[in-house]
Amino acid sequence: MSEVVRVLVVDDEALVRHALRAFVAADDRVTLVGEATDGSEVVEACKASNPDVVLIDIKMPEVCGVEATRRILEWNPRCRVVALTTFTTEWRALQVLRAGACGYLVKNSTPDQIIDAVVAAHAGDRVVSPDVQKRFVRAAIEAGGQQRTDAPALSDRERQIVDLIAKGLSNAGIAEALRYSEGTVKADIRHINHLWSVENRLQIVLRATELGIVSL
Repeated sequence: MSEVVRVLVVDDEALVRHALRAFVAADDRVTLVGEATDGSEVVEACKASNPDVVLIDIKMPEVCGVEATRRILEWNPRCRVVALTTFTTEWRALQVLRAGACGYLVKNSTPDQIIDAVVAAHAGDRVVSPDVQKRFVRAAIEAGGQQRTDAPALSDRERQIVDLIAKGLSNAGIAEALRYSEGTVKADIRHINHLWSVENRLQIVLRATELGIVSL
């Protein structure tokens, strides 16, 4: 049986914390170990609860999620941080991702998408909401000048994986959709990275868009 992921929720809105508490309680892959209402409280909350993943808002009254992310990772570099916010602009996402977060979700995500992202983060995966991912890719294409139209061909299964990455699915979600093991999906993604000389999911989607494999 897989390890249950310990989750700390940080959000200044009581209604959001209540909803997240319910989402976590409904899924046996995760357990809620603590809550905080502002980034100023987060390190003490982490010390008290020792979470695997911190699910954090960006806009908070005293210490924002970006600075709180830096503080969390200074406390424990192995802790994973997933931002959950109303913002869909790519520069907001870049702020918190550069601070060390490994996920960025918008608050209209479904409960399954949120919990999948938490589990994926704990496993070392990176998940970005499809709407934000599209903005990243479009901005990169607009700024990048001439597009590349050549790259080694992918297998049918690898093309399916690229399409599902573009839709924002985690490794676990891709494995479920294609009925393969998560280990197989990870190996295929590593092979795609090697073939296309890219390093992460956003770069995979960018290259696939340039090649016409996916359309955003």
